[in-house]
Amino acid sequence: MLLAMIISLCSEGDSAYFAFFLSFFISVTVGAFPLIFIPHDSYINIREVYGILIVSWATVCLFGVLPYIMWGGEFSIINAWFESVSGYTTTGATILNSPEDLPNSILFFRSCTQWMGGVGVVLFAMLLAPAMRMNKTRLSQAEISTLAKENFIYKTQEIITIILSVYLGATLLCFLLCKAAGMNWFEAINHAFSTVSTGGFSTKNTSIAAFDSTWIYIITIIFMLTSSIHFGLLYSAVSGNAGKLFKSPVIRYFFLSVMAGIFSVSVNLWLTDRFDSFWDSLLHGAFQVVSYTTTTGYASFDSSILPSFSIIVIVFFALQSGCAGSTNGGIKVDRIYIFFQTLKVQIRKQQHPKAIIPVKVGKNAVDEDIVNSVLLFILLFLFIQFIATVILTAMGYDLLSAFSAVLASLTNVGAGFGDFSSLGNYDSLASFGKILMTVLMITGRLEIYGLILFFYIRK
Repeated sequence: MLLAMIISLCSEGDSAYFAFFLSFFISVTVGAFPLIFIPHDSYINIREVYGILIVSWATVCLFGVLPYIMWGGEFSIINAWFESVSGYTTTGATILNSPEDLPNSILFFRSCTQWMGGVGVVLFAMLLAPAMRMNKTRLSQAEISTLAKENFIYKTQEIITIILSVYLGATLLCFLLCKAAGMNWFEAINHAFSTVSTGGFSTKNTSIAAFDSTWIYIITIIFMLTSSIHFGLLYSAVSGNAGKLFKSPVIRYFFLSVMAGIFSVSVNLWLTDRFDSFWDSLLHGAFQVVSYTTTTGYASFDSSILPSFSIIVIVFFALQSGCAGSTNGGIKVDRIYIFFQTLKVQIRKQQHPKAIIPVKVGKNAVDEDIVNSVLLFILLFLFIQFIATVILTAMGYDLLSAFSAVLASLTNVGAGFGDFSSLGNYDSLASFGKILMTVLMITGRLEIYGLILFFYIRK
């Protein structure tokens, strides 16, 4: 808020200065209360850990509402809540009809919410807070998914440092390349924030399509893919152990599946004459597949013109998404890989009923509890997708629009199909529908279990 206030001062005709000043003052004042009135406790039990996790996300989203409401415009209370939650959960869905009409400070603040949300509000706060010893360990374990922790071989403090260093480095490099490719500094920093966080907010009404630049498309594709890889593996790659990256069978499966998806969608776009040449079909097909796979939601063209086959392919990749330990939402490719490995093992057991065949990721056997947790997570994810879709269809929305809106919210991809296509917005969604979508955004960002465990874990 303070940075946005400074940008408002530096931008001619920016009308949001007072909104950010007041929001900053309220946030600092309220934030000081716990430091003054609540005694320090050196121990946090597991229920309190999940309580902190959930309440911190909800509180940050709530305070993120303040600048939008105080500035006004299209931001009613519900619209401001929707925009704030969409930002911090890196969903990228918006209620705005014309982002270009917003002051620069508001646009910058939107992008900042995604950048903070990408690294995780709880981890971000721990980086700024004094040393918490055991409490810091407990909080990071709650914030980082179990699958993500499997690939980290470092201590908690090192994990936090790795995440931040990779995140900052990727953001800076993305900013410099976007600037070199033709964006001005303001566009470059905003799109660097939302690309590395795989959030998808843009300063343009037509998203990345507004730049109509092959180089910008390619740079965006590269950084969306980079940000969908496990940060621990990225750190190993940039610190001199690049070979470790592609030794991971999950990473190999991820890239091979994305390449297959790009080829399928590109050929489909070319054969259905959506673009004039195969090169254009390949470029835009790659952009759309990577955008949905990484749950970014950027657009190089309106997804409403996608053929049915391409939509089906893209839906699969939105559900699969990127790696655990990245900024992506969705089920995660790690879980999909374990699902396929489990399926293969079950088929072999049908042929050899008495054989003991473990599920493996590479040469490592996966614990049965993890396998069961993965399968239950996928089932629960799809069940929530089904129930929420039924609710929206009962409200009068067509099946494609309802299904894609729920998918876009639960996977944090933002862009859907039908009434909620990638160049559209969610302004037409009824108030209850907007509230439901924000619940799904937070549920997806906390990977479902985080929300459920809070209500079931006893002290």
